[in-house]
Amino acid sequence: MTRRFTIDHGSASICASLIAVVGGRWRLLAAAAVPAGADVEALLAHLVGQVVRADARLGGELLGGEGPDGWRRWERLEVRTLPARRIAIVAPTERRLALLEDAVARSGWTIMARVAPDRTDALEATALLGDRRLDAVALGAGEPLAADERAVLPDLAALVAAVAGRREGLRCILAGGASDEVTRFPADRVVLGPAPETAADSAEQLAALLVAIGGDEAGSRAAFGRGVGSLAEVLDRRVEAVEVGHTGGAWYRAEPPRLDGFALAEAALVPHGAPEDDAPLDAILAWSPSRADRATQRDRLRDLRIAPWREAAGEGAVLRMTAVRAALARLEAARRRFSGVAAASLSAPDLLVASGGAFAVAPAPVVALALADTIRRPGMTQLALDHARLLAPLGSVEDEGERRRLLFDLADDLLAPLGSVLVVQGVRPGRDPGRLRVTSEGASAEQPLTPGTVGLVDLPPGAPAVVELALREGASAGARGRRIAFETVGGLGGLLLDTRDVPLRLPERAERRREQLEAWQRAFWQEGEA
Repeated sequence: MTRRFTIDHGSASICASLIAVVGGRWRLLAAAAVPAGADVEALLAHLVGQVVRADARLGGELLGGEGPDGWRRWERLEVRTLPARRIAIVAPTERRLALLEDAVARSGWTIMARVAPDRTDALEATALLGDRRLDAVALGAGEPLAADERAVLPDLAALVAAVAGRREGLRCILAGGASDEVTRFPADRVVLGPAPETAADSAEQLAALLVAIGGDEAGSRAAFGRGVGSLAEVLDRRVEAVEVGHTGGAWYRAEPPRLDGFALAEAALVPHGAPEDDAPLDAILAWSPSRADRATQRDRLRDLRIAPWREAAGEGAVLRMTAVRAALARLEAARRRFSGVAAASLSAPDLLVASGGAFAVAPAPVVALALADTIRRPGMTQLALDHARLLAPLGSVEDEGERRRLLFDLADDLLAPLGSVLVVQGVRPGRDPGRLRVTSEGASAEQPLTPGTVGLVDLPPGAPAVVELALREGASAGARGRRIAFETVGGLGGLLLDTRDVPLRLPERAERRREQLEAWQRAFWQEGEA
């Protein structure tokens, strides 16, 4: 019997699976996750033991007479989440700094400092660039240099070079016209790159260079992207995927043969700067339905960052999903910034996949709602969870044909069906937007579209359904026409009917916002979960 282990070494947890060829196709036989630092060999032995205890005959075939320790020689597909590397970015103008920031951010680096003449004086800039935690500094300018850049670039380059000369091991990236100053820098630590420009190809080239410098070309998030692309090909579907982990996150969208995406350090469950700094703390608490005071929530977020496996139920579960929503919102904001495409103009994917340790202990309906709250696309989308974190290890398979075969066989096993979401935009109070009918397994129910709500229709996993919309002027669901029908299937979270704004607009007043979030989430948490 052919068998393999898959191992995803995350920053906060390790997820391992046992896959094998059973009945002529690859199947997922066992999976488990443990905190980072646990004994991997003990985890793999546990997976083998699970199969043997559950099915003695299959366990015998699996071991194949190799003895109780034969599993130690089985092939392993391993990926590892590398810690986000830290960088300072420097540019002669605010506009160029913003372009450089976009390129750096989408490559998975943590931006520790931003330096430009209009925002920092020489003393402050020297202090920021002297941070001993920095792994690199990037100096970017246009190519050719603009007049306002030419006047200040030499002084900026001299400052950066002076810091680099005193910091052994600090990498220096000179992008675009900044390469004219290359002779000021230690030759063995300089990398030249394309100018940070608005053109997509230039931004992607610079981001790709930074990914290579950061060492994540073979990391789990790059492999996750390849896995998403191959999954879309074998399913012949438009797939969008989000990943949220302890030290960062990722977003990918695959419309074969095209694959777009990026890694984002600030999409960590608790990002750099939070909870100590007020701005990132406020961005997280904006998604909180809790009435706990600010200081208490700050302390709980600090605990979540230090020990992400603790407090998986009750208030801890609510706080975790608050942080998850904020991380997803940061991913969506970055996607909007990098692509320039508004959520309302983006077609709904056929499938939206969530992955990462942040979702490990959350109830399926709550995960479905978190996705609906943040990754909003008008139309019908099926929701799924990469529950065994297989996409990244399978994406690490170099042979494209073999990778596709594995994903084709394992697609049903690796995707836990969360349900579906139908997002209808343009539903306004005081108007009759139309009606909706859901037909499943011979039963049919009709209901009006209520503005600004998200409702839950019980639709069990695998249950097929037809959702028919009769829309009036102003309302739309991502397709032309006033009468639209969607085919979908149920899941652990059922079918979500969502008539809220795209993108979601939360009330400005804190108390009103908490009440609104609590009302939306109430139906999705079961008693005892929160």
